[in-house]
Amino acid sequence: ILTGLYQGGVWKVRVELPDAYPYRSPLIAFVNKIYHLNVDELSGSVCLDVINPTWSPMFDLVNVFEVFLPQLLLYPNPSDPLNGQAAALLMRDRPAYEQKVKGDYIHLGSFQTSIK
Repeated sequence: ILTGLYQGGVWKVRVELPDAYPYRSPLIAFVNKIYHLNVDELSGSVCLDVINPTWSPMFDLVNVFEVFLPQLLLYPNPSDPLNGQAAALLMRDRPAYEQKVKGDYIHLGSFQTSIK
């Protein structure tokens, strides 16, 4: 990641294409741990509004990797969290949230091989 709170982190992403792709959205998940309120901490599944209900065949995987995921990392959506604890921490104490991301996950978690 080149900018923002997650700058310097390196993550692997799993993409599963359904049989009906591109008419149905791909399933996107981080393989190694990332602390983000719109990512399920156990499975790595990504909550992207555009990936699910508003997906269109006009979108492609380039959009996912160059637009949607970078926007998700830069602008988390606390109104639609998959990680409620992270959302609560962000809303209650943003500096503590940022420290948890930078300390626990950028320097340690992004180098793990997989989510268990």
